[in-house]
Amino acid sequence: MARREKISADYLVVGAGAMGMAFADEVLNMSAGTGNDDVKIVMVDRRATPGGHWNDAYDFVRLHQPSYSYGVSSMPLGSSDKDSCSKPQLLAYFELALKKMVDTGRMLFLGQCDYQGDGRIVSLLDDGLEYEVSVSRKTVDATYLNTSVPSTNPPKYKVSADVSLVPINGLARLQKAWQSYVVIGAGK
Repeated sequence: MARREKISADYLVVGAGAMGMAFADEVLNMSAGTGNDDVKIVMVDRRATPGGHWNDAYDFVRLHQPSYSYGVSSMPLGSSDKDSCSKPQLLAYFELALKKMVDTGRMLFLGQCDYQGDGRIVSLLDDGLEYEVSVSRKTVDATYLNTSVPSTNPPKYKVSADVSLVPINGLARLQKAWQSYVVIGAGK
């Protein structure tokens, strides 16, 4: 039997990537005197930690833009206008930003949960746990530009059973070397 917890919030933010985090940060930290001083936010994400696709990105990938123009408004990212942060730096940054928002007492983060629509959220870890969020202002879908990282999807082509297929981000974690490699694709 499902356990259902009822939660009330002004905003339900679906997705804890850069867009969802920036929205929540703006409402919580940058809007004093605009009527948002007591706003409550529930943020839900399938991943355990914030950062969106950066959780799945290649270990060696960096931002393709200056760090100062990325992230949340209340916290600078990077150290200069020429800095392009790495995956570990970005994930640590989003983790700290989330902690600061949750510490306000005005935001609840439901990680490893799936949004089902109409304010209904189910835990991906506890089969019997569901949340019902009553939203007074708006549900914000911060996943509509959902970035797809190749390592999280099967290839769109057939691979022979005798071929060892390793996603590009898996190369950094190989336990043994092969005699030769073939790289398919030419992304960033």
